[in-house]
Amino acid sequence: MDLSPYGCRLRVGEDVPRGAAVAVVFETPIQDGARSASVEVPGMAIWARLEGLSYQVGVHFEDSPMGLLEILSVLS
Repeated sequence: MDLSPYGCRLRVGEDVPRGAAVAVVFETPIQDGARSASVEVPGMAIWARLEGLSYQVGVHFEDSPMGLLEILSVLS
């Protein structure tokens, strides 16, 4: 839902406890038959709440790997 070099907000199907270690995988959209770039970013759940039938969770990233910055530049 939201993404920055320092964290993200995700919609998920289950409650994620505050303080839980999570890993989020991001991929760029495939363009012109090229292989999509992907990066797995470790982080920590800093909040979670029920929103309708799903949960939202805020994830803080420890580090912002170079691969994530490349994906953010493609998406912006």
